[in-house]
Amino acid sequence: MSTMLTTAVRGFHRLLNHHGLAADAMFIDAGLDPQKLNDAQARYPLDRVRALWRQANEQIKDPCWGLVAGEMWRPTDYHALGYAYLASSTLESAFRRIERYFSIVIQDISVHSDITAETLRVIQNVPAYAPSFPAAHDIRLSTALRLCRDVYGNHFRPQEVQLAHPWQPCGYEDFFGCPVRFDAEQSALSIPLDVARQALPAKNRDLARSNDQILQDLERRLIDNTIVGRVHTAIIDNLPEGTPSAQQVARQLAVSARTLQRKLQEEGTSFQAELDRVRRQLAEQYIQSDAYDLQTITYLTGFANPPAFSRAYKKWTGRSPSEDRAATRP
Repeated sequence: MSTMLTTAVRGFHRLLNHHGLAADAMFIDAGLDPQKLNDAQARYPLDRVRALWRQANEQIKDPCWGLVAGEMWRPTDYHALGYAYLASSTLESAFRRIERYFSIVIQDISVHSDITAETLRVIQNVPAYAPSFPAAHDIRLSTALRLCRDVYGNHFRPQEVQLAHPWQPCGYEDFFGCPVRFDAEQSALSIPLDVARQALPAKNRDLARSNDQILQDLERRLIDNTIVGRVHTAIIDNLPEGTPSAQQVARQLAVSARTLQRKLQEEGTSFQAELDRVRRQLAEQYIQSDAYDLQTITYLTGFANPPAFSRAYKKWTGRSPSEDRAATRP
């Protein structure tokens, strides 16, 4: 059963109250204890939270109700991820942290940051069974906009917003301050690359690094019943000792290497693909955060030496580690 941090639902509780609904009563009816909203260790079942979203969508008559969500959420609702986000050196490194750790907040949603040409495009990968009505997409994108403005400033404007629902008379262009494309394949936020790599005024490497450690500890403690999640955790545990093998990870998970590969194939992936994915996510996060030197990053990502790490990094990103690191500095 997938879960999410109860603190991450505080914004939705505020949103319900904002629209004149009895938030506490609705939470209780959905089987969610509102007293747990401020418990940083508590988690709600995702199916109940999503049932509450659907109920709210039925009761709120304003079709534009999701756009207000950004004003209701706070980065600190995301536990240590929010603090690490606020202390990041650039918007790019901030979203790399979200990409790396968002499953701690919501288990079955992932965030992907993709660089194309001169743009950083931030996409939330949402499962097909999650709410897909227009306000659900508006909530996710208005929250992403709020996160950007919390670290960059209220004058932040995206380059473009893509929404995976038809046009509605909600003044989207005025709200986001940029062109908005509707009926997109995925909802996404596009940011000019020079803006994404501009040094942020509140950057604090020590604070970001200490919260990264908290997040890594949370990730290890979080029970993930998916084979991919368990493989990711095992890979991260073993990387400082070098490149882990499928056999090594299989032993740690108490299955045979053949069974491990078969289970991963059923999920449409492979051990090598997941190993590369984990290494790349860690590498980009560490380079963008500017928290560690190249030798330390090489060790943390399981490479034999810095040249081997640099070759892999350039293969993944098309850029050298030094190019990306220079881009994060003023």
